[in-house]
Parts: sequence; structure tokens; C-alpha cells
Amino acid sequence: MLGTLVSKKIVNYLDLIRFDKPIGFLLLMWPCWFGLAYAENNSIDLAYLYLLFFLGSFFMRSAGCIINDLIDIKIDNQINRTCNRPLTSKKIGIFSAIIFLIFLLLLSLIILIQFSLLSIIIGLVSAPLIVIYPFMKRITYWPQLFLGLIFSWGVLITSAELYGEIKLDYILLYIACIFWTLGYDTIYAYQDREGDILNGIKSTAVLLGAKGKLFVKITFSCMLLIIGYLSWKSSENLVSIGVIIALLIGINIHINKWQQNSTQNSNYYFRQNNLFGVIIFLYLLLF
Repeated sequence: MLGTLVSKKIVNYLDLIRFDKPIGFLLLMWPCWFGLAYAENNSIDLAYLYLLFFLGSFFMRSAGCIINDLIDIKIDNQINRTCNRPLTSKKIGIFSAIIFLIFLLLLSLIILIQFSLLSIIIGLVSAPLIVIYPFMKRITYWPQLFLGLIFSWGVLITSAELYGEIKLDYILLYIACIFWTLGYDTIYAYQDREGDILNGIKSTAVLLGAKGKLFVKITFSCMLLIIGYLSWKSSENLVSIGVIIALLIGINIHINKWQQNSTQNSNYYFRQNNLFGVIIFLYLLLF
């Protein structure tokens, strides 16, 4: 549909930042919004911060896609799912991609400087991690853990922005989001498992094989248990415990239906994590 509305060149740039796959930037945004939803005084005054994190997540995820594609251009050419990406298929040149990357990083910086000094410093600390991440699958079977450290970083920024420090509760929330990322990115990695094995690429999917489903259940359960504890600690509401137990049962039943050997099914269960993010956000907002 985009091809009928805008030029093919613009469509290629939109493909470069995965504009048609918003799940990526939403998964980067949710930890930020979790941190805001968990705030002691969640009022309309936080609306501006919700907007900043929404825009910042979109720009940074878009920039991250380009960084990842520039570093992985040779690998992507050997994987069926990624061989038609704009850089690999040469629809966009490397120099043009770098210029676009700089533009997105400038937009991200404009968003970042709207925050406090401590928040800015914490945000800038994550920049080297974003660049290092694409190399992790070459040296460790745990690139999903490294992604968790990056994608959950917004929790630390929300704590710094709201309280002028990184509170213990927010460190626990950060850990919970890392567990979540470990789970959903493992599901994502199963899409490329066979190709990764052939090309010597490492991931939790390659490492775990048939045990992947059990691992994902454990990571999601750890995430929910931490979220449940934080909610109980802040609200002391018995209903919150009942809800988290129901979510624990539901997510385990849901993951049981995941077909690890199916690329399409893995993609479907990966994308379902946006709905899971909505549920956790509302849970933290209510309790």
C-alpha cells in the first residue's frame, strides 16, 4: 500500500527502519512505559514523558536497525528472511544509509536532551552497547541477554527522571524486563535457527534446541513473579496477586502452543509480545 502512496525510494528507507514492523520499537518502548506506570504519582503530568519515550523509542529502534544491517550486511545475505533487506539487496547504498542513520541519531538526541542531566548521562551510556550488540551473536550464544540489557534500559532512565536516582524497585523492574527480552527474543531467534547453524551464528535458539520452550516459560515466569512482587509491594492489594497468578498460568499455556520448528509460528508468537506488553502496562497502572 505504501508503494502506491509514496515513491519507491522512500519505501526502501521505510523498509530499512522496519516501518512496517512496529513491534520492534514497541518492545523498546514498553519498559519505559512500565517505569512510568509504576511511578508513585502516576498523573496526567506524565503524559509528556510518555510521548517523549514513544518518539525516542521509534527513532532509536530505527537507528538500531540501520546499525545492525550495516554490520550484518554479509550475514543477512545468507539468511532467507533477511536477504532482501534494502542494504543487502543494494536498494540503498551504504553511504545513504549512514546519512539517514546520522539524521535519526540527531532526532534521538533532541528527544534525550529534553530530560534531566542524570537521565541524559544514563541514556548516553547505552549508546556503545547498541553498537556492540550486533557482534554478540558472533562470540556468544547469549546475544538475547545483551539485547535485554539494551531494550530494558528505559526503565533506568525513567527512575532517574522521576526520582533523580536509580531506585531499587526500578533495578528489579529492569531485571524483569531483561527476563522478558530473553524470552521473546529467543522465540524470535527460532525463525533463523537453521540458517544460523549453517552460518555459524550463535543464539539461545541454537544453544537450547528442543529445550527452548522450557527456557522461554522460565524467563516469562521470572518476569511475572518480579512484576507481581513490585505490584504487591506498592499496592498491598490481594487482587494483584490473583491477577499475576492468572497471567502466569495463561502465559505458560500460551507458550505450550508455540511450534518451535515453524518460522511463521515463531514470528506469530514473537509478535504477540506487544499484547503482553499492553497487559503488563495496564497491570502496573492499576496496581
